[in-house]
Amino acid sequence: MSEQTGNAVEGRTQFVHGGRRAGRVAAALASGAAAVALLPAPAAQAMTPGGIINGGRMCAAGRQVTGGGAAVVGEGSADFGTSIEGAEVRAHFDHTANAVARLWATTIRNTGGASHQIGLYSVCADGLTGYQIASKDVTVAAGAFVRDVAACPAGTVALGGGATDTPYSSNQPASTDRIVQESAPGTAGSQSLWLTALRNNDTVAHTIRVFAVCADAPAGYQVAHKDVAVAAGGFVRDTAPCPAGAVVLGGGAAVVGSGSADFRTRVQETAPGVADGRSVWLTALRNGGTAARTVSLYAVCAGPLAGYEVVRSDA
Repeated sequence: MSEQTGNAVEGRTQFVHGGRRAGRVAAALASGAAAVALLPAPAAQAMTPGGIINGGRMCAAGRQVTGGGAAVVGEGSADFGTSIEGAEVRAHFDHTANAVARLWATTIRNTGGASHQIGLYSVCADGLTGYQIASKDVTVAAGAFVRDVAACPAGTVALGGGATDTPYSSNQPASTDRIVQESAPGTAGSQSLWLTALRNNDTVAHTIRVFAVCADAPAGYQVAHKDVAVAAGGFVRDTAPCPAGAVVLGGGAAVVGSGSADFRTRVQETAPGVADGRSVWLTALRNGGTAARTVSLYAVCAGPLAGYEVVRSDA
């Protein structure tokens, strides 16, 4: 596994890879492939056809949130017809603990015809120095698309990231209908960043906040990735694994090797998990375009961290 690099092109980021690529292109997982064990096991929320859920679970007060997401649980591995519509880091002051408590809030929609159990995840840790949220606001017209980045301050690295409406409302109407098409770590020169591609299918413009969770690089920090070939109209549900003994902090997926454009992909699930005793990041993605794409699946990894915990919510 090698770390990714990126080239800033007209305010966007084109992702390329260093290191050898031979042998890293894998076939998409078919329905019924080996399931990934998402952590922890209890508590999920039912989402009916056409339904939308937004939320997550707070980290313990004083801990930092590095990443998170949402995924279907308890149904094996398949195309569940879900759609990730946004994410943000929320915080409130816990007066009992006299400390800030944070969560990763994810919005997921069920575009399929069956109900599903949804797990909402926050990845939490202690002692990350230089911790901060870097963000950029961009306006996206009705029916339009944006592919942009939030850059971490010099000397820090991206642990996670995403995008959401701003100002944010947890009671957004169904007509907002955003679609996250890509969400992934990258670099431009020596600067670490997070890329998000998002489509606004609403009938009005929205201001979208793209963000990156940044910190000083923890011990063992690296970005692991796996490339998968996704045919036009095809689907993948697969994982990028961290090295043995490492923990996953965040992750996602992006189209690589095709420049920077609207690739018509759709992120359907994104979540931490374990497979074969290793921390992994799961991504489900559909290629809605007319051309095959190479999609890189990412896991942001580090050595064991104090207070590290993956929590899952039912709300």
